Amino acid sequence: MTKIAITLDAGDRKILRELQRNARLSNIDLAARVGMSPSTCLRRTRALEEAGIISAYVAVVDQAALGPSISLYIMIDLDQRIETDAKMFFDRIARDDRIVECVALTGNHDILIRAVVRDMADMAQLTMDTLLKLPSVRSITSSIVMRSIKRAASRSP
Repeated sequence: MTKIAITLDAGDRKILRELQRNARLSNIDLAARVGMSPSTCLRRTRALEEAGIISAYVAVVDQAALGPSISLYIMIDLDQRIETDAKMFFDRIARDDRIVECVALTGNHDILIRAVVRDMADMAQLTMDTLLKLPSVRSITSSIVMRSIKRAASRSP
């Protein structure tokens, strides 16, 4: 799909806020909440999708409801002198289903990964047998999530 450039107005922002609260709203319910006709709301929502502002509709899964698991954050320092090593690193990250988020950072670490593993053995396999064996990884620091304090979708401006 080709992305088009659009300028957001207050109505577009209302649509985004409501969809971030509940992406399963019907167009009729969404239109009522944002004070638009259903046809106008649908046209604007499609324009937001075509512009790439709405990139996906997702389900936020409660990991605890799926059974025992460990959530962790992994801070990684890379040796990025060789481009092929960095590409290998990012390709490996993209293929690992245990890794649910990966971002590049400024500051003391290069990469921050959020991962969900089955147990400590799975965590050891991910950190010691997968990540530390990649040639571009200089060091890692892992922190296990003890309790989630707040979890929300990103908010539109």
